[in-house]
Amino acid sequence: MATLLHHIQPWMQKSIAVSEARMERRMEGMMDRKVQAVNKRLDAFELRVLERSAPAIDLSALQADLASLRTDVDIILAAPSVETQAAPTALADETVLDALFSGTAEEGPAPTHAKGKRHRSHRTE
Repeated sequence: MATLLHHIQPWMQKSIAVSEARMERRMEGMMDRKVQAVNKRLDAFELRVLERSAPAIDLSALQADLASLRTDVDIILAAPSVETQAAPTALADETVLDALFSGTAEEGPAPTHAKGKRHRSHRTE
């Protein structure tokens, strides 16, 4: 049996190598065909884009829009500017200060330990 395997093994290795090379050539051929198909579609798309005519610009409509914008800008610039007065903050400041110093403000947080309870380390078993 060992003699038979000794004679078959080189043939099997060669067959595997040939099969892998054939598969690789097929894959390369398939990829080349796919790349060519994509390139052909890109070329067709480019031709369609180049064949389109540039959109015509209606100069009279553009000039009318520009004149309308100029009129709007002139109206905005001619509008009287009204200065807003700042709201008085003195009243708010006094309210805050009164709350802080009158003792009516909320007190700090309650202590975290309760009266009469001992820490665990003080307990006896």
